[in-house]
Amino acid sequence: MSSSAVGYWVGDSLGRVLGPLQLQAFRELIASGRLKTAVRASRDGTNWVPLQDLPEVRDLFVAPPVTSPSVELQQAERLRTQLRGLLHLPPHEVFGLKPQASLDEFRSAFFRMAKRFSPDHLAPDLHPELRKISVEIFDFLSRRIREAETLVLKGAVPPPPPPPPRLDMSGALPPAPLPLSG
Repeated sequence: MSSSAVGYWVGDSLGRVLGPLQLQAFRELIASGRLKTAVRASRDGTNWVPLQDLPEVRDLFVAPPVTSPSVELQQAERLRTQLRGLLHLPPHEVFGLKPQASLDEFRSAFFRMAKRFSPDHLAPDLHPELRKISVEIFDFLSRRIREAETLVLKGAVPPPPPPPPRLDMSGALPPAPLPLSG
């Protein structure tokens, strides 16, 4: 970095500091939302100002990036379509497991999927339609895990399928192949 280039530092409320960063990288990190906990900035690492007060990035805080409502409605409709496709599947298929999966496998798959749609994990500013379908999916997954738990505990989970037939490699070798006539 040349001596004329300014290194930008950014800090969060926990005292963590990232830097030095070039202006372009600094702006990209802020604009992307990856620095949500950042609250202060500095040009030298010692003199700090509130992040929004730094002239070089002030424009990034004027208007938050707005996603088009139509994009969010399309996402909600896509999720509804996916949910409709899952409605009539048995629990093991909903969670992407083998029919004879253990209860722990079911629970692990449930938590992995449900975390994304849990009402507790949804952003407060999420579009109402996305919030609605997320809650519907979470409820559906919750019903399916209860169904899977019941099936596993009752022993109603089908046993593993028999292994496919194998060639008998212990028997006598077949006679030598016939010579090709020409």
